[in-house]
Amino acid sequence: MLALVRRRRKDRSEQAASPRPPAAAAAQEPEATLAPPSEGLKLPKAAIRRINIGQSFAEYDNSLDDLGIYVHTPALAAAQEPASGKVFFVGRRGTGKTAIRKYCEQNSDSARVIVPEIFSPSSILNDVDPFRNVRQRPFRSLVSAFRRALQIELLKIWSDAHPGRHDTSPRIDAELENFGALDFDMRCLRFISRISAALEEGDDEKWLTENKAHRDLADEMKVLNSGGLNTHTLLIDSIDDYWEGTDEGLVYLTAFMHACLETSTQIPWARTVLFLRENIFERVRARDMESSRLETAVVGMEWTEKQLLELVERRLNRPLTAKYALGGGVWRAFFENPEEAWKNVMEYCQKRPRDVLIYVSNAVESAQNSGHERILIEDIQQARRRFSDNRFKDLGDEYSENYPRIALVLSRFYGLGRSFTFGGVESFIRKLHNDPEVVRLCGSWLFENSSPELFIRLLYDVGFVGLKTGGALPKFRALGPQDTSPPPVTDTTDVVIHKCYWDALDLQDALVRHLPEQKEFGKVGIIEDLPGGLDPSEYADTIDLVSETLHELPMGHAGAVDFEEIVGEVIKLCFFRGLENVEARSRDHEGRVIRDWVAANRAQNGFWESVRVRYAAQQVIWECKNYQDLSADDFHQVSYYMNDVGGRFIVLVFRGEIKPTYYQHMRRAARDRNGFILPLTEKDLFIFLRQAKNGKIKEDHIQERYDSALRKIS
Repeated sequence: MLALVRRRRKDRSEQAASPRPPAAAAAQEPEATLAPPSEGLKLPKAAIRRINIGQSFAEYDNSLDDLGIYVHTPALAAAQEPASGKVFFVGRRGTGKTAIRKYCEQNSDSARVIVPEIFSPSSILNDVDPFRNVRQRPFRSLVSAFRRALQIELLKIWSDAHPGRHDTSPRIDAELENFGALDFDMRCLRFISRISAALEEGDDEKWLTENKAHRDLADEMKVLNSGGLNTHTLLIDSIDDYWEGTDEGLVYLTAFMHACLETSTQIPWARTVLFLRENIFERVRARDMESSRLETAVVGMEWTEKQLLELVERRLNRPLTAKYALGGGVWRAFFENPEEAWKNVMEYCQKRPRDVLIYVSNAVESAQNSGHERILIEDIQQARRRFSDNRFKDLGDEYSENYPRIALVLSRFYGLGRSFTFGGVESFIRKLHNDPEVVRLCGSWLFENSSPELFIRLLYDVGFVGLKTGGALPKFRALGPQDTSPPPVTDTTDVVIHKCYWDALDLQDALVRHLPEQKEFGKVGIIEDLPGGLDPSEYADTIDLVSETLHELPMGHAGAVDFEEIVGEVIKLCFFRGLENVEARSRDHEGRVIRDWVAANRAQNGFWESVRVRYAAQQVIWECKNYQDLSADDFHQVSYYMNDVGGRFIVLVFRGEIKPTYYQHMRRAARDRNGFILPLTEKDLFIFLRQAKNGKIKEDHIQERYDSALRKIS
């Protein structure tokens, strides 16, 4: 009898670690129930001290290098299976898009990652109106240009995987020879310019030639499949790094998505997979009259409680020699009051994996600091405020491109109630309109959403509130693509702020029906986290001034000092959370070496912390070059700055584009000096400034720049 019980327990643990069922079946699963810990296993002494959850769930989460920590969700299964027909993986930040990308990249020899920058166009589209109809020539021309660029990128993957094969057609050889060496974005611009010129000139013959180029190339690519080919996959990520939310960028992205879908469906051995933030996808869906063509290729990033439990348990199990059974056994072993602890986590995390990891990681740190052998309910409660502050910052950062400085509007809820009636929201909006700082920084989108219905819908769409009618529980929105039929908003609707923001905003347990005109808005301390004692309006004005000065600054020796000053302002305005004590024209003790800027690296997390750990970069040196083309002498100069005292990480800022030859010099510095030179362009500076003005505090862009360069020199 005892053997039978053990066998059944073993079967349950194996079932918990097996791949998940399809999405439809997963949606019907009951919520997680905690199984007892594995029989005969006891939590090793000091096990808590060895736990590292890996809370970021993003590019710099080192845990993602371990394939044993992945949970086989429906989205991961769809990404691995080309026959699924899924092209677009859509979800909010922290739902696992980048994790899936890394998993696919690590498990395939025929996959490549690209991060396009094309979605912040500045010169090609003078008028977006001709592109509104997705069936007409202008829009189809863009799709054709993107398809051809994608096809050549896929051919490069194929060519690298088949170095000895020379039976390709002259057309394929010519495409690779003429355009294969171009960066993906430059290739796109080349094709867009050519087909747009033919369209503007009314040259039908030239336009037809350019428009049919991708079809002829696709026919040649299909022939390559005659002997049978494995699927070659192009993984496209981090679109939001260069997303400015402009109408031009939206036109480009819509056309690009159509090109991805058509490429994946028409070439048997080729597949494009696009990872996209939900708020950006909604912009495309609202604009594209044929978005239904894209819908069948979309995968949402929703998670069930069981999958979230497995996500945490795999990471808790990781450092243990004797593993606990998944499905609740690991959680019970580590947490003293497991049911109450899990309930707390689920109530505050909106079923988002990154939030769950952050909350649990904070609780683990609390237990470690208190010397507990297990994680107590006090540790969970102690982590709540820290998690709430983090989540509130992250929400404003996530939607900063759609709604610049939205965190400022949300901060005005500080000290008010946890719930609002329809009338309470009306009075809140009136007070916002009388707030000069809010009007100055948020008026561009606030006045477009001034009616209570639109304002409530906006707060619901970003996940800040849920909607409640009568005695029903409040409904909060899902993590993937938005519901096609969200709850209606009427004058009987109550608005409930999600629990995860209660502590950050110090909300009262009250229902707000009306706000008196004379009542002052409260202030949230974390929102005032700005450099140099600037208030938000002064901060935005300073960024505008720096951006304008950079835009007008001439290149060359005459503007070199001014360019150095601009770079210094960018460091102070955009990286003040990690880099402190910024010093200009810093000399070494002998007075021989002059570094343009040196900043102390005090970061406790994120990109700058990883740089400090990996390159011993207690100090970060920034070198400024006010010209377009870098030389070997420039790289030799900054390599000389590297040492064991200050560190071996240098940022080299210049005014041009990164060329392939630069990677040779970067590789030499990595080999000879055990350091890293990160080139940043003028365009990167503009992106840092734009994101800072919009309230974006994450380091995604510089992290992507580093990751991209590291892959090129590895």
